[in-house]
Amino acid sequence: MNFLRNFHYIVSDQEQSFDEKIESLLKFGLEVFDLDIAIISEIINNQYIVRYVITPDNSLAVGTIFEVAGTYCTHTLAASKALAFHQASTSHIAHHPCYVNFQLESYIGAPIKIGEVVFGTVNFSSPNPSTPFTQQAHDYVELFSQWLGSEFARIKANEQLLKNNNTLVKLESIANIGSWEVDLLTEKVTWSDQTRRIYQVDDSFVPDLSSAISFFKEGESRERITQAVESGMQTGEKWHLDLELVTALNQTIWVSAFGEAEFVDGSCVRLFGTLQDVTESVVLREQLKNKKAQAERMLEDRSMLLAKISHELRTPLNGITGMLTTLLDEQRAEKRVEKLTVALRSADILLNIINEVLDFSKINHGELKLEPNHFLLKTIFVDLASLYIPLFKDKNIDFNTQITIADDCWAHCDNTRLSQIVSNLLSNALKFTDAGQVNFQANVAQLNNQLALQLVVSDTGTGMTKPFLDSLFSPFTQEIDAKGSKGGTGLGLAIVKELIDYMGGTIKVDSIFQQGTTFILDIPLAIGTVQVETNQRARVAVDGSHLSVLVVDDNQINRFVLDASLEKLHIKADFAVDGEDAILKCKQSKYDLIFMDCVMPQLDGLEATKILRTENICSHDDTLIVALTANTSATDKLACKQAGMDMFISKPFKLHLIEEAVGIAVTKLCKRNN
Repeated sequence: MNFLRNFHYIVSDQEQSFDEKIESLLKFGLEVFDLDIAIISEIINNQYIVRYVITPDNSLAVGTIFEVAGTYCTHTLAASKALAFHQASTSHIAHHPCYVNFQLESYIGAPIKIGEVVFGTVNFSSPNPSTPFTQQAHDYVELFSQWLGSEFARIKANEQLLKNNNTLVKLESIANIGSWEVDLLTEKVTWSDQTRRIYQVDDSFVPDLSSAISFFKEGESRERITQAVESGMQTGEKWHLDLELVTALNQTIWVSAFGEAEFVDGSCVRLFGTLQDVTESVVLREQLKNKKAQAERMLEDRSMLLAKISHELRTPLNGITGMLTTLLDEQRAEKRVEKLTVALRSADILLNIINEVLDFSKINHGELKLEPNHFLLKTIFVDLASLYIPLFKDKNIDFNTQITIADDCWAHCDNTRLSQIVSNLLSNALKFTDAGQVNFQANVAQLNNQLALQLVVSDTGTGMTKPFLDSLFSPFTQEIDAKGSKGGTGLGLAIVKELIDYMGGTIKVDSIFQQGTTFILDIPLAIGTVQVETNQRARVAVDGSHLSVLVVDDNQINRFVLDASLEKLHIKADFAVDGEDAILKCKQSKYDLIFMDCVMPQLDGLEATKILRTENICSHDDTLIVALTANTSATDKLACKQAGMDMFISKPFKLHLIEEAVGIAVTKLCKRNN
């Protein structure tokens, strides 16, 4: 990685002074983050003191003092970690004194700590908006702050050493540097008190040259120090080595060993040097190496993901655009239906690919969260089986199901993810089986106040080779036979494995090449509570012609799509382009139903809904507000509910969900009129 290489080059350059390294580091940071201003501050008694600074016009002097509360760094210090804003004017800090006074749009910074004490901050900013800062950018500024904290700690320690250098013992103790000497004429070895502490020997230990070397870890470290001592005694060559040492208490540490020889009349008479415990710095160096390797792996995964996804997206996109293009001149009704069916199926495939990528990204970043609820366990598998029966029938494959679960068995878990797991396995069985049969079994037992669910999916398909089976749950893995790949992102089984791990279950696979595959899943489930179904309504034709409906969305295509869907329900809706426009229209008209997008400029859907509810702008107390958004996480759903929205529909939406919302609004209107 260029970043880590350049960073290491700056901080390890022994020809530069500390202040020169600081200047180089700040200039490097400005290049990395593409910003204009770089500052290292010290915080003393709520005052922000500029210690190092680079600005385009040198308008900010070292030593300038601000109140901490008047700087963006007050947020960074409160968070106690890296923090960034890429466009302050549109964020919650738009009224912060720092923005009001200096118009700084973009900012990224991190606290500098010496031990547990905050020294100050390192931050980079610009009056121009930036692109959103990535997690990698946060890691980089954290790395800056960690190194600065370490160096300020070192400087502080050195200053303390200089103040207390009245004795060498005091100096060695604070700096953790021990001295040693070998008088070759008398064969006497002398260790300072700090050297003894590093070796962890008691005061009665009497060292000699051989025993001193024997403390170094057997292997490379001992060979290098032995060779260095012998070379020094013969040629006078000095040595400076970082080596592993095993102390008298059997603790392995890293030491920086300096040494040189003294000669009299051409003969080596004395060896002397220092020994410093550098375990922390070596560990930090290893951490940097590991972070570099991790960053390289992440970059490789990302590149592979982008390459794979860009390829897989083309097939469904081709199906959608191709079919819709040919529809423009298609006059035959049956052909229009056929082409629309292909386009819709392609759209479903495209949505599945996007969902897989989002799931993989969440798993990769540790952000995936299960959303448990109470449900009848058997219905999950009965519904899935009914969906796959016609698909297997189209391929002339026997699909056998055996679901031995009681009709009144309630479970408590994430039923959506459970359905996703089984659906993925059945889809794979369908994809890789060209003849024969696919069997699906589901049974459950109660053990220790818990449900033990076992699922088995077996097929007589192509099976898997041993090498492929060993990497089955790795992302982007696909078996390619003489006919080529079967398609897909190669993420499905990787996601299945992670979901099962999240649920505390296990998955086993048996496969014989060209004979078939069997997946066996064991998943523990909590016993659910019986739920009273209150929202079940018979499916009847919904007529919303008497409803007053408002659609709030900043995207013209989204408004057009929803308008077309509402026309099927005999609704002519009004439209608003953002939250402010929605509030204005609600003040002018009475609406029974509002479809509200969440992410919009000026005023988003959440804030608009809060204003409509808290200020009683909705003319009807029971006006139904439905969230219609592409943000689908549990956090987003909770935020919509807390804002005062009654329903949540994710984009791309299914028409039956719009019908359900309209049906509820019609029911409310009827009750109001009666």
